[in-house]
Amino acid sequence: MSDFDDDDMLYDSDAGSMGEVADEDDPAVRAENRYFEAKDLAADNPEEGLEAFEDVLTIEESPSNWGFKALKRIIKIQFTLAKHADVKTNFSKWLQNYSSLLMENEKAVNSLLEYLNNSPNIQDFYNQTMDRLEKNGNKKAVLRLELRLAKVLFDRKDFTVLEKKLEAMHKDCLGPDGKDDHSKGNQLMDIYALEIAMESQRENFPKLRSLYERAMKIPGLANPRVSGVIHECGGKMHMRERHWQEAFTDFFEAFKNFDDAGLRTNSSQCLKYLVLANMLSGSDINPFHEQRARSYQDNTEIKAMIALVEHHQKKDIRRFESVIAANKQALLGDAFLASFMDDLMKKLRSGVLMVRIKPYTNMSLDFIAMELGIKTEDVTALLVELILDGQVAGKVDQINQILELKPANASTKFHALDKLATGITTMTGSLFARLN
Repeated sequence: MSDFDDDDMLYDSDAGSMGEVADEDDPAVRAENRYFEAKDLAADNPEEGLEAFEDVLTIEESPSNWGFKALKRIIKIQFTLAKHADVKTNFSKWLQNYSSLLMENEKAVNSLLEYLNNSPNIQDFYNQTMDRLEKNGNKKAVLRLELRLAKVLFDRKDFTVLEKKLEAMHKDCLGPDGKDDHSKGNQLMDIYALEIAMESQRENFPKLRSLYERAMKIPGLANPRVSGVIHECGGKMHMRERHWQEAFTDFFEAFKNFDDAGLRTNSSQCLKYLVLANMLSGSDINPFHEQRARSYQDNTEIKAMIALVEHHQKKDIRRFESVIAANKQALLGDAFLASFMDDLMKKLRSGVLMVRIKPYTNMSLDFIAMELGIKTEDVTALLVELILDGQVAGKVDQINQILELKPANASTKFHALDKLATGITTMTGSLFARLN
């Protein structure tokens, strides 16, 4: 379908009834015929089509659907030809001359605005349309357009203007007490989703957390696209705070919501993130055992994540690194995913190190470095951190480059023996006291 094929599917109120004989002298019939001639011309020659569509406006005696559609096509062709001044003039004319038709043709209005998304005057077009619809008393359509404009501003990263618009929209959703009016839950969720996404892009993390917590208090079901955005941003927030399990939960919710909305690209991305969070949390659960996740196994990027999970669970550093090397674009091409690869490698190396040192009382740092595939100084830093966290009982002899380990569970055994001896002494004392 071409860019212009949507118009004739949207309205048919001028179509004649079956069996009627068209009057060729009727202006409405002439306008209709010229309209379809213009369509054919525009397909091969936009300039000729433009003139033919202008004929439709000349032929019609009063505003009609054919003029409405013809002027819409004129605007589209002029935009394609980068005649932005003409687009601006004709858009205003379209709203003014066909004002009565706007109410019943909201889909046509939305499709034209979407077509003009990259226009330098797009914000003005939205504002003009909202003013006209408000005068016509269609407040619900105005609200829907406000949200569409906010999304356009977000895509353009025009956050200064977007922030003011969202603040104004949010005020309309407050109750007399100044708190969120939950009866406007869907509208609030739309606004929160955009606010959260904006603050996430701006890396304003304190405000992001505040917005996220407020959004989570809104009851009721929201559009899965909206819920998906909120949960995805929440997951990213938790990841930055190193709260891996909370991040996993939010990414899983985002994955399900985007999947329900049919947004496979978004759901695939969140599936990658939830797998990342799952590995960082130290969980042994394989996310791909979940039926919904399994349906994505043929995706190239997801295949790479499946391989990572497998080698991570087996603590196979060499194969884990080979998967990353073979899938650099799929894994490291995602800036967010790439930013946590060091954390993931550190987690894996720590796990491997804990297994390797278990049977020993001391071990060469050079040997550990060879096993982990990193430099000796990096081994020292990793060991110091594990010792301070209480995960490794021992100390690093930096002079001799040796890790000295305490016997496994030695302190626990001595503590247990001490308690047993104390118990026996107490029991013996009590027994002698009774005998006396």
